[in-house]
Amino acid sequence: MEVDVGMGALAAVDSSAERRKAKLQDFYNDAINEELFAPQNRPYMALAYRAWKKDQKVERERAAKMGGAAEEPEKWLPESVISYPFVLSAATKARILQVDAQQQMHEGVNHEIFAALMNGGRLNPYLVLRIRRSNIVQDTLQQLVHCPESDLKKPLKVVFEGEDGIDEGGVQKEFMQVVTRELLDPAYAMFKSDDETNQLFFNPHTFEIGLEFELIGLLIGVAIYNSIILDFPFPMVIYKQLKGKQPTLEDLIEAQPQLGKNLKQMRDFEGNIEDTFGQVFQVSYEVWGEIVTHDLIEGGGDIPVTNANVDEYIQKYVEWTLQGSVAKQYEAFKKGFMRVCGGAAIELFTAEELELLVCGNPTLDFEALEKVTHYDDGFEEDSPMIKHFWEVVHGFTEDEKRLLLKFATGSDRAPINGLSSLTFVISKNGTDAERLPTSHTCFNHLLLPDYGTKEILEEKLRTAINQAEGFGLR
Repeated sequence: MEVDVGMGALAAVDSSAERRKAKLQDFYNDAINEELFAPQNRPYMALAYRAWKKDQKVERERAAKMGGAAEEPEKWLPESVISYPFVLSAATKARILQVDAQQQMHEGVNHEIFAALMNGGRLNPYLVLRIRRSNIVQDTLQQLVHCPESDLKKPLKVVFEGEDGIDEGGVQKEFMQVVTRELLDPAYAMFKSDDETNQLFFNPHTFEIGLEFELIGLLIGVAIYNSIILDFPFPMVIYKQLKGKQPTLEDLIEAQPQLGKNLKQMRDFEGNIEDTFGQVFQVSYEVWGEIVTHDLIEGGGDIPVTNANVDEYIQKYVEWTLQGSVAKQYEAFKKGFMRVCGGAAIELFTAEELELLVCGNPTLDFEALEKVTHYDDGFEEDSPMIKHFWEVVHGFTEDEKRLLLKFATGSDRAPINGLSSLTFVISKNGTDAERLPTSHTCFNHLLLPDYGTKEILEEKLRTAINQAEGFGLR
């Protein structure tokens, strides 16, 4: 039996379906992610990874046959669960990315060993950056941008000239935070901030067009392969474009709400658009005190926006704002990112998961952190000072919690799958009531004196987290 529901009913169904759009996480398979791909289940990870590489080889061979044959090859299903990335969580994909990086580094090291034996050179298994804190951007630029691609996926080691920190993980974390903070500083004018969202987008009128934007992409890639979380307040559209997606009006509304909402208001207007808005296919903007115009289509200054062509106008406006006006900046950024991250493993991630991979989990659940914390050197879960510590921490503001996390771990962001996955240790560090708390950020290890009272603990902890940066005396 056939039923004609009519166009009105179909529209209602579509609207309802849009409201019930499934979330990305709804497709994650808990059994696969929490059992098969659990961090301790390395044998299965290795098996799945090898099968995935085999699947990729078969796919390439099938694509080659389809390019030269009249008939389509027989149907085939990939063997590895990695070939079905929609069931994998962002955390699982991050572990796969690390395995892939290790494999690539292993292959690169074997090549370097052979070259070193043939040429009498020395093998360096690390990407070593020697940085002057006073010239951090230029030193990083000179060493990273011209670095051979084979070195970019090596484990990072950073040496701050004149400082005695040995990089076991903490120095590289601080380096990443300091250099990215410098590059995002308004003084560089590489990015512009939206007043409503505080998100950063490429500045179309910046003087920095090439290497500095490439450096940003390189730093993000190197951070990914060293499991370093960065605080980049970029709108989602940047990650979508890295995944090959075209920007939409919804992306503009998220990145630049006022402009996006104005365009949406025009699109949804039920009256005469030409008479009411008086717009043409042209964009006008200010550059260093002068008004500049750009035609969105050929002869755009003479073509009015009407009810019939308003969708085209908005599409062209969005494309110009999020792509055309910043093409040089974005392409340089993408070049740097792909120099490190180009490959099959990064393709497993959606745009949303890619943001989590770069920036970490924005939710700081300190209740979860308390449950997984270990204690050492005289402290136990029931120690009075430990109870005071958590009472103080749970009373912190969100900003203070971020400062504490940065002080203890080197980053103010949670790992990709939350604070419950963090290995966090609090050790007793004597009973000197004048000593400030200290930390080994490379090991997520907080050294806390037994102050005796909650009031002294709170005072010393606040002082420490607000004055923490640098290694050695400055």
